[in-house]
Amino acid sequence: MKNWVQNSLLIFGSFALTLFIIEYVILQFFIPTTDVARVEFKEGLIRYKHNQRGVTKLSNEFSAEFFINQQGWNSHHKLYSTNKNDKTRIAIIGDSYIAGLEPGYKNAIPYLLEQKLGSNKYEVYNFGIGGAHLSQYLHMFNKEVLKYDPSLIIFLVIHNDFIPSYTRDLTASGRYGGTFLTLSISGDGNIVKINPKPYNPKWDKLLDFRLIRFIFYQHKLRTRISYIKNLVLNEQYEMNMKPSSFNDTLNRDKILADYVVSKIMNIAKKKGIKILFVMNGDTQTIYKRTKSSKDSKPIKLNRMMRKITKDNDAHFLDLQEIFYNDFKINNKKFEFKTDGHWSPYGHSIASEALIKKTKEILNIME
Repeated sequence: MKNWVQNSLLIFGSFALTLFIIEYVILQFFIPTTDVARVEFKEGLIRYKHNQRGVTKLSNEFSAEFFINQQGWNSHHKLYSTNKNDKTRIAIIGDSYIAGLEPGYKNAIPYLLEQKLGSNKYEVYNFGIGGAHLSQYLHMFNKEVLKYDPSLIIFLVIHNDFIPSYTRDLTASGRYGGTFLTLSISGDGNIVKINPKPYNPKWDKLLDFRLIRFIFYQHKLRTRISYIKNLVLNEQYEMNMKPSSFNDTLNRDKILADYVVSKIMNIAKKKGIKILFVMNGDTQTIYKRTKSSKDSKPIKLNRMMRKITKDNDAHFLDLQEIFYNDFKINNKKFEFKTDGHWSPYGHSIASEALIKKTKEILNIME
């Protein structure tokens, strides 16, 4: 019995010492770990905690700086002003693709768009946060973006923005998924808003540990486990969507999209704001050298959004053709290898198409 206790204490002590060395020696001085942008629930909206800086690291593939401004958004603008000036103001709403923590704010669409249009005449405000979805975009539009009185508001829609908008899967949007606005869609199409819950910051304490950040954020352990599970179960996702359930959700996706787009357009028309919805391309299909497929679940969502935006007099940009043509010529993927988000290259290609569309909408002469 005495030997068992001694051995147990020895093993525990060795384990604790190993963790201590990894945490406070190796990961502090020899292998710098990624920073994780913290969040806060402020003025009825989840956003990044204001005035924080850090560096996002994706394995050994890429690292980039983020800068969260006074309003809680990753932007080169230290302060968003509600006062009008002599610049044309553009707002971009989206999830982690727009937040740009992975590629860095200077490689993401909002910054690239402003630089290409000319920062002396235009200012682009970034309103992106990881995990947000279509119903949350509506909430962000009403709660935050309108008060800045932009001339144009751009929404980047990703294929997995639909189902989380009307399901109660709180893990779908990461550690703060319950803080997003969701919608309850009944069988007859009635919609009821489910208000977001305030964020509980207790989980942020875990992020103080470098080892947690190193494993789960820098090397994406959760993503790797999901990938292995899908291989074992032979259930491959299409653009982060579960194909087996797609046909069961398409009708609710239509109801959701029509509700969100119509609500946005009703307000935008009254205020004289132009609205552009941008839809991600089905890059998995593109990488198979297929331009489009009637059987592609993501492409059905692209077509659906094109029709809904047209019916509601909103502008629409489909990145499918843009990405297909570029990949055909350059044979270069648009996402990080470590992570499913657009790399700086993906952002640059998308931003070129967006710049052209923005000039068309705002009647900007070359």
